[in-house]
Amino acid sequence: MLKVGDFSKLAHVTVKTLRHYDELGLLKPVWIDRYTSYRYYSLEQLPRLHRILALKDLGFSLSQVGAMLDEDLPASELRRMFDQKQAELQERLEEEQRRLARVAERLQQIEQQGRLPLHEVTLKSVPGMSVAAMRVVVASGAELGKRLGRLRAELDGWTVAHGLHSRGQWLLLYPHPEFRERQVEVDVALAVDEPAHTPPRPIQPAIQLRRLDAVESMACLLQPAGEAGLSPSLEAYPALFTWAESSGYFACGAARELLLADPAQEKGRCQFIEVQLPVESASERKRKILERLNRKEENMEPKIVELPAFTVVGMRYFGRNENQEISGLWDAFNRRVPEIQHISQGSAAYGLCITVPEATNGEFEYVAGFRVDAAEDIPQGMVVRQVPALKYAVFTHTGSLKNLGETYNYIYKVWAQQAGNQLDGRLDFEYYDEDFKDFAPDSKFYIYVPVK
Repeated sequence: MLKVGDFSKLAHVTVKTLRHYDELGLLKPVWIDRYTSYRYYSLEQLPRLHRILALKDLGFSLSQVGAMLDEDLPASELRRMFDQKQAELQERLEEEQRRLARVAERLQQIEQQGRLPLHEVTLKSVPGMSVAAMRVVVASGAELGKRLGRLRAELDGWTVAHGLHSRGQWLLLYPHPEFRERQVEVDVALAVDEPAHTPPRPIQPAIQLRRLDAVESMACLLQPAGEAGLSPSLEAYPALFTWAESSGYFACGAARELLLADPAQEKGRCQFIEVQLPVESASERKRKILERLNRKEENMEPKIVELPAFTVVGMRYFGRNENQEISGLWDAFNRRVPEIQHISQGSAAYGLCITVPEATNGEFEYVAGFRVDAAEDIPQGMVVRQVPALKYAVFTHTGSLKNLGETYNYIYKVWAQQAGNQLDGRLDFEYYDEDFKDFAPDSKFYIYVPVK
């Protein structure tokens, strides 16, 4: 046996650390002298100590280390713990890379402009809250600024009448994400304490009680309200979105504006506006999508192939698929497949999704069809589309139709955002061969995305 000091020297671990491990039950001495209280260890304990140190070096807490060493954990649980730690470390690494990118951006701005940027963006978490919100339509921020005092008084009165306690925090919420030059709809909102019960139906139908969810990562930009009213400067929103993109974050919700004022000042007079934008990192977006798809990242990685040009004959839809019109298109097309001549031997069904340059509201062309060897004898009501020779990233969608949107989210909002994944945005297509089983749990089809 070795005294604690000798064991400490042999293992390169301090005596204080060994005592701490003893207190936690991680590594107890083999014997303690009842008269001198000296602790004694044996050489046979070195492998366990090295295992503790190795797991601690990987970032596991001492409680997790103890569970791994003393409990008979199945391999699946150990794999889960290591997967989770790997994800945590990856997120930390990406956060440091984003911080490094922000430092580089600041250096570039100083080089170009000779000073720090005009707008500072900070990242913080925002708790959920209940708000009393009144929707109004205004011509501009200046008009809203003139009406704010009266609107605040009306909302204050409504909260008192319904037994709600104001928290004194005012926000502007925009129900429409796109920019509107005139007739802007905006919700003037007052944060209130969580109500003990649901208020009765309001007398004023324009006012309602709403719940704003907590936001883990909110990018915030602060600026003076200005003399003209409550509109942030024209540079505020571009600066916020530019920061998010350059810092590796993506908008994941509607922007809002927090109105800040000194309570001692004139009622309704806003001094600062904090523009807030919910964001998420690429790794967080990836984690959420994979969780909803119940798939691992390695199973989502595409294979890269090159295909020659080919011709498709089929039926066409143009629009935004707001009411699942594409499903109806396939139903109609499947009944008419026998009418198509010159189908290529062994051809599977294709769903071509084609970008239409003149479309301004998100419309696209979708063609359900088959590859043909000759574009002749085209059935009435069908179209011919030529697909050029391209290189593709091929993804697999598995399972139900309801998760198809998440697969596309992974392709375009995760994979395509990663460095080096440059897309050729002319089209993409779905390929339905014998692996497709009408969206059963084990059904598969393939999504071909052109890459440069």
